[in-house]
Amino acid sequence: MSVSSVSSAPLGNTTETPLEKETQLFQELFARLINALLNRIFDLRPEKAARRMRYLILLFVMGVFVVSLRFYPLDLWTKYIRDIFLYYLNPAYPSIYIGNPLINFGNFFWHVFTDPRIFQYLPIFLAPFFIALQAASLYLADVFELEHVRIARGFIWSVALSGSEETIRVSQGGISEEARQSPTFLIGGPGKVIVDLDSVAMFEKPDGTPHIIGPTAKEPRARATLDGFERFRQAIDTRDQYVELRDQDTKSQSVKSRSLDGIPITATDVRLMFSVYRGGIKPSGENPYPFSKESIEQLIYQATSRVTPELPNPSTYEFSWINRMVGLIRGELGTFMSKHKLTAYLASTGVPELEKIQRREERISEEIQKIVPTEQDVADSKEPRSPPEFQPRYKVSNLFTQFAEDFTKKAHSNSVELHWIGVGTWKTPIEIVPEKHLEAWKLSNDNLYRESPDVLGNLENEAILHKTITLIQDVPIAAHLKAIAEEKEPKKAMRLMLLAYHQQLLEAAEFMRAKGEAVPPSIEEAIAHINNMFGHFL
Repeated sequence: MSVSSVSSAPLGNTTETPLEKETQLFQELFARLINALLNRIFDLRPEKAARRMRYLILLFVMGVFVVSLRFYPLDLWTKYIRDIFLYYLNPAYPSIYIGNPLINFGNFFWHVFTDPRIFQYLPIFLAPFFIALQAASLYLADVFELEHVRIARGFIWSVALSGSEETIRVSQGGISEEARQSPTFLIGGPGKVIVDLDSVAMFEKPDGTPHIIGPTAKEPRARATLDGFERFRQAIDTRDQYVELRDQDTKSQSVKSRSLDGIPITATDVRLMFSVYRGGIKPSGENPYPFSKESIEQLIYQATSRVTPELPNPSTYEFSWINRMVGLIRGELGTFMSKHKLTAYLASTGVPELEKIQRREERISEEIQKIVPTEQDVADSKEPRSPPEFQPRYKVSNLFTQFAEDFTKKAHSNSVELHWIGVGTWKTPIEIVPEKHLEAWKLSNDNLYRESPDVLGNLENEAILHKTITLIQDVPIAAHLKAIAEEKEPKKAMRLMLLAYHQQLLEAAEFMRAKGEAVPPSIEEAIAHINNMFGHFL
């Protein structure tokens, strides 16, 4: 026995008897049983509130029954109940019983509950109930700073006894003004909520647990159920958002920073398309705007308040995840801009641009050769161009693509997702940018413009028209003036001019046949007529 007490001494109090231990254990478990029972009775879910209403009605009936025993003895109650059992269990009893025992008991029950002597005790039951309801309503209205106590009273009645079918709707990331005056929004559930396909809402349970509710199209009656005191926290628009940074207002200002060599740089006319982080889920017809629940919680809980020391409230909470996204892009883009030198933002004529110029001039030269085969190729006389030591133009646009790739990797950690960024414009101070840079930039844009098929076609038509006008002015008219100057004979000058027109008509006919076009009959008749008149000269 002594060995046992020595070995157990370090483990606990040796003076505590087994009865005391069991008594302490019973008290702890009994307290837990009471707490569990109270939690079950005062459960905040709407179906539990409806069950409490049934319990209250049953308790009220039992209370009236106890009071009625003063005027209607228990023997009278048992007599009506005994008649019901005998009527349905004893086959011989219906023949000697007059009437229906159920109807007789119902009439007796109604007579008891409408007896004025019992009604005088009714305030004893109702007064404590309504006093407690009003006191709780005043307290709740003070806690939530409600203007009308009736809102708190209706809420307590719903959460305690009846539940609530009041519905609020979340659409486009917000709640309508009508719903903002309802107890479900001002205080919390019980209630119903409808969330459209373009939104997601977060509610908080009484213990602070977040409850994310997405589109409710698949819920019963397309409505989700809110438990008691489950309060609205924030809603978010899950559609793709579009923002333009082009100095339209204070919220869409261009991004200003400095290059790596300290020159001020501005990124303007930047277009963005982004959304909440979708968690890798692809949109579908049933779920066009997927989202990640973790990203929604992170966006809402990481929101900050705006400090307003000049107002009565020292801070103002204005949730806007879109402005946060724009601010994030501004910060990252400014940091990105500071990692590149000035030459990265300036266009220049590089090897690709010079090759485009050469190809364009070769095509124009080929068209001129079709008109005047004897004319030398203009491109052969050109001196070869060498590119300056600047970056080519296409790399300027690639800076935005490179930024989008780098930013997307960081955006997921901030619960947002960048889908697309439109190419903007890099602006630099005019007095700092060299004139050669600006000329190269303009020439690069001209080359891209002239490379289009429409522009090349216009240049071809202009060259043909210019050559035709030149031939008309230089060949027939010049021949006529030359003949008059040299021969001094009008008839001979007229003959030389007709021969010059004959040569011009022949070249025009050959040019049309070379281009696959039909020669007009008037030209062929004119050539034949001149041939008949001056055949021996030709």
